[in-house]
Amino acid sequence: MKNQALKATATLGLLVMLAVPSVFAQSSTMVANIPFNFVVGKTSLPSGEYTVKPLAQAAIVIQSKDSHNCAIVLTMSVQSNKTPETGKLVFNRYGDQYFLSKVWHPANPTGRELFKSRAEIELAKNFSKPQTTILIAQKQ
Repeated sequence: MKNQALKATATLGLLVMLAVPSVFAQSSTMVANIPFNFVVGKTSLPSGEYTVKPLAQAAIVIQSKDSHNCAIVLTMSVQSNKTPETGKLVFNRYGDQYFLSKVWHPANPTGRELFKSRAEIELAKNFSKPQTTILIAQKQ
């Protein structure tokens, strides 16, 4: 009897742990039309419509509408002084190359910052400061 109660509690706990991230991911999905080719981590992606959503606490997934292009990257938490009203994707631009830098979900002062790839670090050596491009992302 005690063993069955322990198994039931463990199973319930596991289900809750699995459900919480998926509920968060569904409620935090955003859609953005990105009009230029860009890089996410080590992956180059063509322009187009993309969904952006949390995959885990420290990871996000960026996937094209047709599901042909996808990137999964680790991120770190960043704080904003102001809570954004809309979702935003922030890109660093070096010449004609764009790198996804930050993701801000609407009504949340905590965003996600992507780690710079080797390619971005190398390009940054040739530029004094990257140009910042911000795109609005709609909550899905």
